[in-house]
Amino acid sequence: MKTLKKSAIVLGLFALLAGTTTLVRAQDYQNDYQDDGYSTGNVSLQTFYDELSPYGTWIQDPQYGYVWRPDVDQSDFRPYYTNGRWAMTEYGNTWVSNYDWGWAPFHYGRWVINSYRQWIWLPDTTWGPAWVDWRSGDGYYGWAPMAPGISINLSFGRRYVVPDFCWNFIPQASIYVNVFPRYNYARNNVYIRNTTIINNTYVYNRRTYYGGPRIEDIRRATNRNVTVYRYSQSNRPGASRIENRQVSIYRPRPERNAVNNRSAAPRKFEQGNAGFSRAGRNEGYTNTNRNSRGGNNDNDNRFGSRNDNRSSQQTRGNDATIGRDNNRSNADRGEVYNRNSNGRVERGNSNGIEQRNQQANGNRGDYQQRMEQMRQQRGQADRVSQDQQRAQRDVQATQQRNEQAQQQRSAQMEQQRAQRNEQMQQQRAQQAQGQEQQRAQRNEQMEQQRAQQAQQMEQQRAQRNEQMQQQRAQQAQAQEQQRSQQMEQQRAQRNEQMQQQRAQQEQQQRAQRDAQVQQQRAQQEQQQRAQRDAQAQQQRAQQEQQQRSQREAQAQQQRSQQEQQRSSGGERGSSQGGRPSRGGRG
Repeated sequence: MKTLKKSAIVLGLFALLAGTTTLVRAQDYQNDYQDDGYSTGNVSLQTFYDELSPYGTWIQDPQYGYVWRPDVDQSDFRPYYTNGRWAMTEYGNTWVSNYDWGWAPFHYGRWVINSYRQWIWLPDTTWGPAWVDWRSGDGYYGWAPMAPGISINLSFGRRYVVPDFCWNFIPQASIYVNVFPRYNYARNNVYIRNTTIINNTYVYNRRTYYGGPRIEDIRRATNRNVTVYRYSQSNRPGASRIENRQVSIYRPRPERNAVNNRSAAPRKFEQGNAGFSRAGRNEGYTNTNRNSRGGNNDNDNRFGSRNDNRSSQQTRGNDATIGRDNNRSNADRGEVYNRNSNGRVERGNSNGIEQRNQQANGNRGDYQQRMEQMRQQRGQADRVSQDQQRAQRDVQATQQRNEQAQQQRSAQMEQQRAQRNEQMQQQRAQQAQGQEQQRAQRNEQMEQQRAQQAQQMEQQRAQRNEQMQQQRAQQAQAQEQQRSQQMEQQRAQRNEQMQQQRAQQEQQQRAQRDAQVQQQRAQQEQQQRAQRDAQAQQQRAQQEQQQRSQREAQAQQQRSQQEQQRSSGGERGSSQGGRPSRGGRG
């Protein structure tokens, strides 16, 4: 009994810890950023409900509220990996999705995986470049969807441990490829052991974003320059685009008035469990599916079904199981009875009880003892569940204490920061005062030095003026003499220059005349030559034509003569040939 209680308490603590760190209602996120118009209070959830309805199914989960399942192949789909790429912007590493609906689930809310290895999106109204955790090391970069409730303030303190198979690892040189290959998470545990968490944040417009590896780290790892794209807001929903060094992503405009997101709801949705266990623990994160073991399971309660799997007929001895998880298989309920196709309780053959009763042939005493044992076991299970509830309460209390302690620590840190800031401001004020005093002293000294220099400069100027006047008078006399001499020399030079210029002009005119005459002569000679050549050519052409015509005439004459000769020769032959015939006849 003690070991059973201890094991039950440990299991309860583990389930509570896993549930409290992973499961949070989608509409209860805290906005840890400054209000810039896109905070939770000004963006309506109705936008997400309406825009995402054509691309998936909305489910009203009893724990999370309205959640969304995309219409994709869940066997290949991995958030922040499938059908998209990374791009560096002023916000840090930003996910650029090729899905028409990618502007919402990859920049708002959180992705969680349910018990059937299907990704479900929990909506929220806080925008970010990508809600992922990052790792780096051993030549690889890794990222995984950030769990619900994790924000910038919590990323440096108590961290949520992302399941191994949810991480995506690629070589650092391939961080900015356009398409990622199909992922195999078989070696994720090795990558996780060889990498460490990246806690880099980017501050833009007084807001903090969790942006992953920095530009200089990527440049150092890839030995290439990193292109920083400018974020551009698209006007309509659709796939994100990269063009002209800009990343265009749609972002819904905030409402002017206050928005009541509690009244927002999708127009079409399904009711039921979205694949999460009711104990608050997402079994999909444990890499197991207990309901799928050992053959068929008719009570798996997959999301979208309106059947709550609660039987209308209560079987004998099962009163203690009311209120528990109804997704358990029939083989786990007491291991005594099974239900047939009509819903009735009958004795099953899986546990061997019916065979034992047939062999005992009515040994009711043994059967009653077994029933007593079963009742005791059920009572023990109820006690274990009570112990688990107590353990959960204790864990919740400890968590509340830890949260209070963290809040106190954060308050102390804020106070210390405020004190440090005040001290720094005081020190800066003192330094500024000291610098002002030094500046005043320096200014006074500089003014005194300037006054002394000005007096000295005045005295020197007066002396220089007297000297300059004397020198000017002497120079004026010397200049007068020089001017007279220069004027005479200039006159003589001008006369000589005029004579030289006239002689040169005459020579130039003569040379020009001679050149013109020579040019005219040359031109005349050329014209005469051209005329002669043209006449010679004409004469030659005429002669050639005459010769040709003569030749043709002679040829024609010869031909005519030959024809005449031929015709005359024929006549002669005919005449000579006719004569014997005449003689013969005679």
